[in-house]
Amino acid sequence: MRRIQVGGALVAALLAAVPAAAQMLEMPGGKWWKRPAVVETLKLTPEQQQRLDEVFLKNRRAFVDLKADVDRRTIDLEDLLEAHDVDPRKAGAASEALEQARGRLGKARTMMVIEMRGILTEAQWKQISDRRDQWRADREGEMRRRFTERRGADRSGKARTGPAPAPKTTPGPPEEP
Repeated sequence: MRRIQVGGALVAALLAAVPAAAQMLEMPGGKWWKRPAVVETLKLTPEQQQRLDEVFLKNRRAFVDLKADVDRRTIDLEDLLEAHDVDPRKAGAASEALEQARGRLGKARTMMVIEMRGILTEAQWKQISDRRDQWRADREGEMRRRFTERRGADRSGKARTGPAPAPKTTPGPPEEP
């Protein structure tokens, strides 16, 4: 019975994170302003590229720290949930701390996107907005492919050895910072 409660709490925590991710401003991943196809499509000027790079570099260290905080708090919660006798108060506090860390990371990303948006013209921003669905579909397809590969390796009963398989060479956005 206790495992069912713990499992239910974990599922609820994961589902609570889904709406937040769906509400985030979608942008191409990585340093999209340096990709020749994006530069050409958006007609980015060298000055815009430099300013976008400055915004990214200004925020980069903060993202590393915020992501590390999310990772640490995820480990804390997982450790608590793996215990035989889970203390609901400790697990609840750890879950709340994890959600707050995720919120700080999401807010930092949103603020960076807003700052980047201020560098772009209205026409450039509209082009990004128009392509969001494609970027989202590309990202979801990549995640689905990775999940399927991992799941297939797990089901075969064989331990995976060596480096992960190389990603397919189809153009797509790299992961966000």
